[in-house]
Amino acid sequence: MLVCALLYGAHYDIHTAQVGIEGTPEGQRMARVYDHATKYPNEVEYLYSFVQIITACTASFAHGANDVGNAVGVWAVMYAAWSTGKAAGAKAPVPLWQIAVMALTICIGFITYGYNIMKVMGNKITYHSPSRGSSMELGAAITVLIFSQYSLPVSTSMCITGATVGVGLCNGTLKAVNWKRVFLLVFSWFMTVPIAGLIGGCLMGILLNTPHFGKK
Repeated sequence: MLVCALLYGAHYDIHTAQVGIEGTPEGQRMARVYDHATKYPNEVEYLYSFVQIITACTASFAHGANDVGNAVGVWAVMYAAWSTGKAAGAKAPVPLWQIAVMALTICIGFITYGYNIMKVMGNKITYHSPSRGSSMELGAAITVLIFSQYSLPVSTSMCITGATVGVGLCNGTLKAVNWKRVFLLVFSWFMTVPIAGLIGGCLMGILLNTPHFGKK
């Protein structure tokens, strides 16, 4: 059961999940959103399917360039403080093994739980196709790489959400975007900061006030 739970995301069929919502209120809402999107000939979309492979690789590189740095920066400082008793400096080099561990951890997260993000970003915001997907990926990748060049941490999920909404608006109507889902995404972004801060503060308060043995 443990193995099945860990590998559930690797075998989850996103396309079947999309078909499964047909006839439901959510499926009817997305059908109305899709109806307002311009449909291009299959020959055009087939051509862009090759382009999307390149943009997907570019987006993957950009994601690693920024999100791995976001995660490893915090961990590197904590590890340096634990191992040496001194916090690492702003320009201190990060060992390669720490970067590898963070990259591996992010990949495990994608494999085990990433299908939920795929369901929302791929099915519940606007109509997708290879031509649209390549534009979304390239737009998000360029944005992330520009910010990475200036050592500014950004959220790749926010970038791809903005790119998805932007491509949806290119249909020429606001009805081509599922604004209810966009609102929930933006709301979750704002809520994660106070919620994570509250949980972190409570845990730190518990740890600081636990019984401990030390010199008086």
